[in-house]
Amino acid sequence: MNALKSLGKLVWGSQPDPESARLSSGVFYHTNPGAKVARKCLYKDSELSICRTDIKYQFLLIVQQVFADGEEELEDSDDLDNEHEFLIADELRFTAHVADGFKGFRWVDPDDPSGRAMYEFIIEDSKSDSKLVRDCFARAVAHCVWERKNERPYTQASEAEINAIVSRVEEEELEKMLNSVSISDTELQAALADAESPTAASPDKADDASSAAEERKIKSPAMRKEKHKKANKYDKDLPPSPDKIAFGDITVSVIGALYLFDSATESFVEIDSSVALSVIETGKFTYYINVIANDRDYVSQLVEPSMNAIFNHDHLSLIWNYFTDSRAYSFSLAASDESHYNALHQGMTKAAYETLNKVPWSKVSVSSQDYLLDAYEEDLEMAPVPETWSPTIEYTDNESDDESDAGHTDQSFRKAPLPAGVKTGKPEKEEDSDKESHDAGESDSDSESDEDEDDEDDDDDDDSVSSGDGAKNSILEIGRKHGRSFVVRGSRIGVFKHTDSDGIQFATNINNIDDTHGNRFTPSSTMLHEGDSSMVLMNQDRPNDLFKMDLEYGKVVEEWKVHEDIPTVSIAPTTKYSQMTGEKTLVGLSHNMLYRIDPRIGGKNMIVEKDMQTYAGKNKFSALATTMTGAIVIGNAKGEIRMYDRLGVRSKTTLPALGDPIIGIDVTSDGRYIVATCSTYLLLIDVLIPDDPTGRTGFVKPFPQDKKPAPRRLQLKPEHVVYMGGPPSFTPAKFNQSPSGKASERTIVTSTGPFVVTWNLRRALGTGRGDAYHIKQYSQHVVADNFRFGHDRSIVVALPDDVKSVKRSQLARPTRESLMICDLSAASSDAA
Repeated sequence: MNALKSLGKLVWGSQPDPESARLSSGVFYHTNPGAKVARKCLYKDSELSICRTDIKYQFLLIVQQVFADGEEELEDSDDLDNEHEFLIADELRFTAHVADGFKGFRWVDPDDPSGRAMYEFIIEDSKSDSKLVRDCFARAVAHCVWERKNERPYTQASEAEINAIVSRVEEEELEKMLNSVSISDTELQAALADAESPTAASPDKADDASSAAEERKIKSPAMRKEKHKKANKYDKDLPPSPDKIAFGDITVSVIGALYLFDSATESFVEIDSSVALSVIETGKFTYYINVIANDRDYVSQLVEPSMNAIFNHDHLSLIWNYFTDSRAYSFSLAASDESHYNALHQGMTKAAYETLNKVPWSKVSVSSQDYLLDAYEEDLEMAPVPETWSPTIEYTDNESDDESDAGHTDQSFRKAPLPAGVKTGKPEKEEDSDKESHDAGESDSDSESDEDEDDEDDDDDDDSVSSGDGAKNSILEIGRKHGRSFVVRGSRIGVFKHTDSDGIQFATNINNIDDTHGNRFTPSSTMLHEGDSSMVLMNQDRPNDLFKMDLEYGKVVEEWKVHEDIPTVSIAPTTKYSQMTGEKTLVGLSHNMLYRIDPRIGGKNMIVEKDMQTYAGKNKFSALATTMTGAIVIGNAKGEIRMYDRLGVRSKTTLPALGDPIIGIDVTSDGRYIVATCSTYLLLIDVLIPDDPTGRTGFVKPFPQDKKPAPRRLQLKPEHVVYMGGPPSFTPAKFNQSPSGKASERTIVTSTGPFVVTWNLRRALGTGRGDAYHIKQYSQHVVADNFRFGHDRSIVVALPDDVKSVKRSQLARPTRESLMICDLSAASSDAA
């Protein structure tokens, strides 16, 4: 109490001092649940103080930016908005607040007519936080409120009147929050009774009261009203109610209608017209979503990438996957209004980011928050959601070439499984083809008997690709000059030639991959080099070395000691098409270094030092690619993307990490588009700087803070994942390539499980439809795939025991029949 009296003397004494009542260190935020970025950091370091005005009984709450050493000249600048003032009144609703585990205060934004926008002053430095100081400051504000309201000195107020000011706002905040969760009246009354208890009202228990109001612990499901569950014809298709509901702090809770994807009708059906979806923080950087209604618990699920979440603003909806031990489901929540949708979009993005990055969302800059929010949302021009939302949306294929699936769905996966042994690859024909022939001279047919006969005809060639040691195909390299492709299988390499009809035929084997000392190894990565005359091999057991194989002789002829202390994790050509030339150098990547490798240097260090860029931190670089001019793009295990205009300099642009590791990256010839591969989605980014007069990209010039690109997530529809039976796991995606050197990339190809998947680049960018893809299933998991060099008409597909060429026109829009998983285990055992 002496501390409170001392504070009162400092604020209202005979010599008023505006800085007497203040909090000297805190972070100043502005929050608005309806805005795209719900929480913005205004000042990273600021102080909060009370100042008397010239009008009697009126006071100002002042937030002033604190400048670091060396920035003193900015403090007097007229161009900076480095101070905010607020009239202290009952309408300010000043109250204690907890955000991201840190304590402080918040109050309403008087300029927001909706009353939803708030300001926050949060003490994030534990050394500067003191419960006593916070209690004293809160009480000082209450004194100011009382004086303005009663036009008398606060010393004439009773203790009960001051306590009422402190506790009333907290009670109202608690009531508003509980109502937003749509719980029963019984629960609300119980919560309010707790708030009215002496403990909640006591100024000495301010922290406990604010925790009750702000951290919002979920009550037991048993406290909800028990109603007789109405019959629902889709109950049998629902997953079992969760055994346990996640408990913790509610970070966001919204109301909406819950839908379930029904595979029988291939549409979303409403299963509950009113549910609450809450994002729950159960521990530091650990979040769950709970979907509950008054009469049933539907979901309690960990927030993780396999959820495959998709937001759609036009439908105000979230669609995601939910997995049990035996089945995959797809739910959709249609939010009750736009404010609920925005809150859910922001809350889920925050939870996903913190889960993957282990960094508080509040530490992310506003421009980076915009980037991340864009990445999790579709941008569609679509019809309104009907009562029964069908996921099958027809669109017109405006491809410039004459290859169109015309609505045809390929059913070749229903043919007989692979025979025992390893087949020689042969072209797969379009099912509507009339005259194309197999290598044996037989016409193509989609009957099972014809396929079986073709398989038998190929049995004589089994030894040509079989390693005999149980090894499987693992790496695919597409040749650029001589119409060849190469497939690594254990310590052998199969060589395949492309035919004029876009087929593929086995040519020969390169047996026994040995280093120059005769030690056999299995390459972990490969790259064609010097006009396809050689191949650079990597050996995971010797990460500091590279191995040059002469493809004419089929032997490793040189070993390159890149650096004794620098292990190389990935390599790329100096420019996108330098592999077609005699270029000797290549680009190397370690976990924290980017450099040029020149084998002509010789010795134990082949890194060109002037073309090396080193980072001190653990950047965990994982993949790289180059453009036609030699610009470089790098992805890392954190999900960050860095762009360089040349080697030996720092990156021009760094795009924020969504948090998922990048396992592969590619870039178009002109550097306009980047596709980064994560396990459950692809990230497509247009890196042209908006409104740049010379059309520069992020490789050449950093993006302005307010104009970072809007990434598009290319991912499988959650309802399609239901048919596939489990979350996707993509292989590194590639653009098609053209030797013309023009911006002719049109298509992206990748695979997941037994499926080859393609996206049309123009359609994905033009409509925002990350789910507008074509697909084809095989009887084995796809190891790797890529377009034949020079066009996107055909795709080379490496399976564990086979190599095929498929025409892009054979890939069809997904349907139930084309997505149902065939018996892969039987096919694999037959092929073993």
